[in-house]
Formats: sequence, C-alpha cells, structure tokens
Amino acid sequence: MDNKSINQKSSIPPYIGIAAVWFGTHVGPGIASGKQVVSYYAEYGKLGMFTPLIAMALLGWAIYYALEYSRINNISNFKTFTNKFFHPYEKLFSTFFEICFLVTCLLAPGLCIATSAQLLNQFFGLNIWIGTIIMVLLSVILVIYGVALVKAASTGLTIGILTILAIIVSLGISKGSGDIALNWNNSTFSDFGILAAIWSAISYAGFQSTGIIGNCISVSEGLTSRKDSAKTAALGVSLNVLMLAAIVVVNYGFQPESINSLLPNFYIVQQIGIPALETVYVLFVVMASLSTIITFAFSLVVRFKNKPVFVNNIRSERSISLIIVLIMLTLDVIVSTFGIAQIINIGYRYLGYFSIFVVMFPFIVVGIKKNKKINKAI
Repeated sequence: MDNKSINQKSSIPPYIGIAAVWFGTHVGPGIASGKQVVSYYAEYGKLGMFTPLIAMALLGWAIYYALEYSRINNISNFKTFTNKFFHPYEKLFSTFFEICFLVTCLLAPGLCIATSAQLLNQFFGLNIWIGTIIMVLLSVILVIYGVALVKAASTGLTIGILTILAIIVSLGISKGSGDIALNWNNSTFSDFGILAAIWSAISYAGFQSTGIIGNCISVSEGLTSRKDSAKTAALGVSLNVLMLAAIVVVNYGFQPESINSLLPNFYIVQQIGIPALETVYVLFVVMASLSTIITFAFSLVVRFKNKPVFVNNIRSERSISLIIVLIMLTLDVIVSTFGIAQIINIGYRYLGYFSIFVVMFPFIVVGIKKNKKINKAI
C-alpha cells in the first residue's frame, strides 16, 4: 500500500487514512490463516472474545501519544521522530528498534513461507519443501522483475483478504451458529485463567507495536488537532477489535477442530463447502504472503545496501540487492521449518514480551510526559 497517498487525498479525512494504514498493516497472512488469532485469543474460550479490546486499547493509547507528538512537532519521518521523542536516550531506543525490526524480518516472512507452504500442501497436496521452494523462487523473481507489480497490487490484496475474511466470518457464523450457542452455554469465563488471557492480549499488542506505530507516524501529515489524533486511535481500535472478535466468534463455532488446526480459517472454509471460495482464499493468502516478503526484503535492502562490505566488493547495485534478499530468504526458510505454531507461539510471543517494555510502554510513558510538557508550554 502506498501509505503517503492515503492522506494526500483531500476527500479522505486524515484520521480515517491513518486508521486504514493501521488496519491494513495488521491484516496479513497471520490474521488470514487464523492461527495468530486462535493462539492469542480463541484458545481462551469466552475470554478471547473480549481480550482483543485490551490489546488494541493499549496499542491505540501508544499510537495516540505518538501521533500527538508527531502532529505538534510536524514530524512524519520515523527516525527523526524517535531521535527527538526519546532524547536524550535515542541511541538506546534506536538499538531496541533495530533489534525488533531484524527479528521481525525473520519471523514475519518466515511465517508467510510456512503458511503458504502449508496451504499449498493442504489444497494441492504439494510437499511442504516443494511449496517452500516455490515461495522462495517467486520471491526472487518478484524482487528482480516485479517490484512495481507488488506495490501496485498491495492495496488490492489487502482489500481482497478483508473481503474474503468478511465472507468467511458471515458464512461461518451462519453455518456454525448452533454450535456457537451450544459452546457458549457449555462453557464459563472461569474455564481459562483470566490473567493468562490478559497477558496474552498484552503480548499481542507488544509485537504488533513494532511495525504499526512507525507506519502510523509515517502517514501522520494532515492531523490538525488533538481531536484528530483521538479519532484516529478510536477508529483504529474499533476496526481492529471488531475484526479480531469476529474471527474468534466464528472459530468458536468450529472448535475444537479449528482451534487445533494449523490453518483454522482454511479449516472453516473447507467446512463451508464452497470450492471457489477455497481456491480464491488460497490464492489471496499466497499472494499476500509474497507481498509481505517483498516489503520486508526491500526494507532490508534500503537499510544495508550502502554498507562498506557490499559497496567495496560489489559494483552492481542489483547484485547487492539480490545478495541481501537471498540472505534474508535463507534465514526465513530456516525459521519457516519450525512451523506455523512455533513461530507464532514462541517467536511472536517472545518478540511481544520484549516489545512491551522497549516499544509500546515507552511510547505511552514518554508520550504522556512529553505531550503534557508541550501542552503546558502552549
């Protein structure tokens, strides 16, 4: 998605554009597969229908203070923002953000490869390694020849996944409505530990903060008042809570099978029994996975292509880019071998624990302090 173009269209209020970027960043293959939502929410029964509000409210709180500081100081470049926002500890937090970014570059594309390979296995019967090789080859081809295509298609892919998820949720709830009511009546809120459910939601907000806050800051131009920042946070929280809760509810009607599946949403699609929906779902998830992989690949290229180790030894910029991408993909394939469940339940969870204390909470604490100081000065 071309983020900057969203707020340049005067017909769209800035707060809607920024909330859309937050929503679009959140919706990826991890959400589309359903495993991410199941692992952090649906596994906690009834509690999982409500804990998304805790996660998104915390994230929205951090985003609100980040946007307010960005608005008041007229800063939309993330590096410039963090240097000023975290001064005089900007070097320390810059290191933290770099660690989070590099770990995310391993986990997110690794999950994309693992999810797509698993989908190709379940839908076409392809061996997992063949599916993995296909994803790597397609990624390399797109890096060389199809960057413009990926950029042009990214918004369409996001809209496509959202549309398919909406269809899955509506048809799934309709088909499983009896089981949803039955499972609700046969369970209680005390079936699972409330503190464990809350902590899971907080850790989810933690790892989501590593990318979403920066993306929101980068498109913050156009905000004119504190009310605009508050509207952005409120709309973003509402949209994301509704999406997460809807996926939890539809999984509630197909448990325990969907909960135990590596691809819960695909299991539900199969139970709905519309072959065309299965085909479209698989194609969109695979294409969205490729889009995500390419996005991370070029983020790494921009970050490392001017390093002396490359510039002093390789003349061709395309060759440098290809080497960086191949290194990333090799590491991502290694990560993918751990499987979808391990990447989400261990990789994302520990990234979340780390990010809670070095990204999300610092944005809230420093944001409260600095915005209060600025408002007093005004």
